[in-house]
Amino acid sequence: MTTKTEVDTFSTRRSLTPLICINNAVVAYQNAVALANINLDVYEGEILGICGPNGSGKSTLLKAILGLVPLSHGTIRFYDKDQQELTCVEYRQDNNLGYVPQVHNIDRNFPALVEDVVAMGRYAQIGFLKRVKKSDPYIENALRLVGMWKFRKRPIGHLSGGQQQKVMIARSLANDPKIMLLDEPTAALDFRIERAIMDLIHQLHQNQNLTIILVTHRMSFLREYTTRVVCLDKSIIWKGEPSDPKLQTIINQLFFQ
Repeated sequence: MTTKTEVDTFSTRRSLTPLICINNAVVAYQNAVALANINLDVYEGEILGICGPNGSGKSTLLKAILGLVPLSHGTIRFYDKDQQELTCVEYRQDNNLGYVPQVHNIDRNFPALVEDVVAMGRYAQIGFLKRVKKSDPYIENALRLVGMWKFRKRPIGHLSGGQQQKVMIARSLANDPKIMLLDEPTAALDFRIERAIMDLIHQLHQNQNLTIILVTHRMSFLREYTTRVVCLDKSIIWKGEPSDPKLQTIINQLFFQ
C-alpha cells in the first residue's frame, strides 16, 4: 500500500525533469480518434495509475508510449540519466521498457515451460537470432522476484491464472527495465489474487527502483497503490493525487453518468 510519505516524496519531484514527456499526442485509426491532445509528464519513481471507461484509450496510450502505435500528431520523448532525449523506439531498444499486456488464462495444452516464457523477455536485449542460455541470471532473478522459480520447469498452461500473471510480470522483468507498463494486470482474477498481484507490483516498485504506469479498473487499487492518477476518456479528463476528493467526482462522471 502506498504510504503518505511516498506520495509526499513524489510531490517533491515535480520540479525535476520528467522521465517521459507526452506533448499534444493524437492517435487516430482512419477516421476514429483513439487519443486526443494528450499532455502528460511521467516522473521517475512514481506509480502512475490510469483509469477510464471501455474504449477510452487506456491500452492505446500504453502502446503509444511503447512506440507500438504511431502518433498522428504530437510527440512522446524519453530522457535518460544524462537528459539525452530519445524516441519511444530508441528507448525501447535500449531495453528500458517492460510491458505486461492484458492476458487471459493460457490453454492448458500450451507446451511452453515457465522458464521458456520468461526467456522471451530476453530477446529484446540479446537479439532474436541468438539462443537464450538456460543459466541466464536475468531469467532466474526475474522468476525469484515474483516467487515462481520453483515452477520454472512446469508448463505454463498448468498454472493458475494468478501464477500465469506472475510469469508474465517475470517475462517483463527479465529485460531489466527502468519503466514497467502494466495493462489491467489483475483482470479476470479473484479478489484475493488481485491483491496479491498488486502487492507484488508495489514491492517491485520499491525494491527494483521501477517507474510504473498501471492501467486498472479497480478504483480502490488506484487509491491504495498509486502516487498519481490520470482519468482518461480519449483525452485527459483529470489528473492528480489519489487522495484528492475530486477523484471520486470524476469517477462518478466517467462511469456512472
